[in-house]
Amino acid sequence: METVELRKKIIQDFSKFIQDDSKLELLEGVFDSINSQSTTSLVPDSHYDVLAEAREKYISGIEPASSWDEMEKRLKLKYGL
Repeated sequence: METVELRKKIIQDFSKFIQDDSKLELLEGVFDSINSQSTTSLVPDSHYDVLAEAREKYISGIEPASSWDEMEKRLKLKYGL
């Protein structure tokens, strides 16, 4: 569906929705959700900082990376996986 057609359809649908109070309240919730600027992440910023630091060390060659096979062996030894 092209943008112009979609716009017309949405305008028609909105004219139906705003006549029903329960749907109007639902739309308000949707708009609040869309317009909400605050994003909460379950991952603290400190974890992103640790990852960025590790990535820089890897890129600069300070800390070499392990192959998946090496990682798998270490996990099996450590956790019995």
